[in-house]
Amino acid sequence: MLDEERLVPTNCMRACTAVVTELSYNDSTSEKSKYRAEIGFIRENDWRKELEILFKEVIDENGGISRDAQNPDTEAGIAYAKIRAVYHKYTKEMLAKATIDSLMRVKGVQSVLGTTRRLNESNPSVFYKRLQGYVDSKEKEQVKLDKNGNKITNPKREFEFWPLIKVVKIHTKAEALSTGAVIVDLPGVHDSNAARAAVAESYMKQCTGLWIVAPINRAVDDKAAKSLLGNTFKRQLKYDGTYSAVTFICSKTDDISRTEASESLGLEEYRELEERQDDIERKKRVLNKELKELKNKKDDHEEAIDQIENDMEAWEDLEGSVEEGKTVYAPSSKSSKKRKSNDDKPAASRKRRKISADSDDESQNVGGATPTGDSLRQPLTSDDISEKLADLKQLKKEARRERTSIDGEITAVKEKLKPIEAEEKEIDAKMSAICIRGRNEYSRDAIRQDFADGIRELDQENAEEEDPDAFDPTEDIRDYEQVAKDLPVFCVSSRAYQKLEGRFRKDKDVPGFESKDQTEIPQLQFHCKKLTEKGRQAGCRRFLNSLTQFLTSLGLWSSDDGSGKNNLNGKQRDMERDYLNKRLKELERALEKAVAETMEGM
Repeated sequence: MLDEERLVPTNCMRACTAVVTELSYNDSTSEKSKYRAEIGFIRENDWRKELEILFKEVIDENGGISRDAQNPDTEAGIAYAKIRAVYHKYTKEMLAKATIDSLMRVKGVQSVLGTTRRLNESNPSVFYKRLQGYVDSKEKEQVKLDKNGNKITNPKREFEFWPLIKVVKIHTKAEALSTGAVIVDLPGVHDSNAARAAVAESYMKQCTGLWIVAPINRAVDDKAAKSLLGNTFKRQLKYDGTYSAVTFICSKTDDISRTEASESLGLEEYRELEERQDDIERKKRVLNKELKELKNKKDDHEEAIDQIENDMEAWEDLEGSVEEGKTVYAPSSKSSKKRKSNDDKPAASRKRRKISADSDDESQNVGGATPTGDSLRQPLTSDDISEKLADLKQLKKEARRERTSIDGEITAVKEKLKPIEAEEKEIDAKMSAICIRGRNEYSRDAIRQDFADGIRELDQENAEEEDPDAFDPTEDIRDYEQVAKDLPVFCVSSRAYQKLEGRFRKDKDVPGFESKDQTEIPQLQFHCKKLTEKGRQAGCRRFLNSLTQFLTSLGLWSSDDGSGKNNLNGKQRDMERDYLNKRLKELERALEKAVAETMEGM
C-alpha cells in the first residue's frame, strides 16, 4: 500500500503489531524527515488505573499469582502477560508482593509515561529498525540464541513498550495517502493475544471505515465476511449504518494449489492449457533424450582423444629412445579403459600415462613384457615410429572433427529447446494466472454474498426488536443483491507486487502475475485515495458556504441606503481612516528601509 519494501514491522511467524499504528501522508519537505514517527505513551494516571485492573485479575484470594495466570487464554493470563511485558525483571513472587506505587516508581516506566518520542529518518531501513523496538511484541515462544548459535533454554525477558503506548503515528510520502486517508494498523480482532485484540475492538469504534484483511485460503472457508459482523460491529451498523464503509481484502492470492483450484472450480481454459503442457513435455523429453545421447557420444570421443594422446606420448617417448640409440619394442595392447559416467568423472585434469624404455637392456619391452618364444616381436625402427605417430595424429584430428560436429548438433538441439522451454514457462504462468483469477472471482462473490447475508440477519434482528408483531422474515428490508454488489473486495498479492516493483530481489519470481494490476494492489491504492473524496467535497462545500455567508454579511454591512453614501456612521469612518493611514505609514517605512538597504549594498 505504501510502496515501500519494509516500513512497519512484519513477521511471517507471529503477530507483530501490538499497538495502534496510524499511517498518514508526510507533508514535510525536509529530506531528513522523509519518514517520521511519533510514539505517544499513555499518561501516568491511565497506567495506574490499568495496573489496578490488571492486578485484580491476576491476584487470587490468598494474595498470590493466580494459577489461571499461566493460561494465556484466560483473562488472568492476558493480564499477567501484559504486566510481565513491562516489569520483565519481576518474578511471580515479587509481583505478588509489589504495590502499585512501587511499580509506578520503576525508572524505566517513569521515563516514558506521558511522553512522546519522535523519529526522523531519510532511510526506510534505519527507520524500520528504530520503530520495530516500539511496535513489535516479543512472544513468549520466540526462539533466542546465544553467541554460538545455540538455543537458550530460559532466555531473559526484555522490556516491552507496547502496553504503555497509546498510539504510534507514522508519516510517509505514500501516494495512496496523499488525499488525506489515514490507515490505522490495528492488532487483529482475532489475534491470539486477547489483550491486543481488545485494543483493536475499542479503536474500531473511532474509525469511519473498516478494512477487513484475511488470507484468501481462509477468507471463504471461515465465512470471514459474515463472522466478522460481531457484536461491536453490529452495534456500530445499527446506530450509524456505515456498512457501506467496509472494504474486504483477501491477501496472499499467490499462495495456491493449482490442482485443487482447477478441480474445484472446473476451469476449462486450464484443462486446455494442461493438454498443451503435456504435448510440450513430450517434445522436451524427446529433445532431452537426444541431447543426452549426443553428450554421451561427445564423452566417448573425448575419452578416445585422451587415449590417443596417451598413446602419442608413449610413441614419442619411444622415438626419443631410438634417437638415443636404444632398442625399443611396440607397447603391448591394453584394454581400453571403461568410460566413467559424468557423475564419476573427477574434476581435476587427467593424469597422463608415461611409458619409458631401458637403454641398457636391448631385450626389454617398453610395455613391461620381455619377448620370448612365439611372442617375440621385432625391434622398432625410426620409420615405424614415425608412421605410427602420423596415424595417431590423423586419428586425433578425425576425433576432434567428430567432436566439433557433435558440439554443433548439441547446440542445434539446445536451440530447439529454447522456444519450447519459453512456451512451457509462458503456459505455466498462464495456468497459475487462470487459477488465481478463478479463485479470486469465486472468493469475491462468496464474500459479498456472506456479507449481504450478515446484513440481512442484522436488519431482521433490528426489525424484530422494533416491532415483533409486524416483523415478516420473508420480506426484504433492502436490496441485498445491491448490498453484495457494492462491497469492495480486493484479492491482492503483496509479494507479487513487490517483485514487479523491483523489490524483494532475493526472493524468487511469483508465477501467475505478469503486470502490477493483476496483483490488485494499484486498484486498492486508488480505492484508498477515492475514500476521502466525499469528505473533501463536504469540506469544500462547508468552506464555500461559510465564505458566501461572510461575503454576504460584508455586502450588507458596506451597502449604502440608496443615497449613494456609505452606510457608516462618523465614528466608523474615522476608525477606518485611521487604520488605513496607519497601514500606509507602515508600508512607506518598509519601502524606505528596503531602498536604504539596497543603496548600502551597491
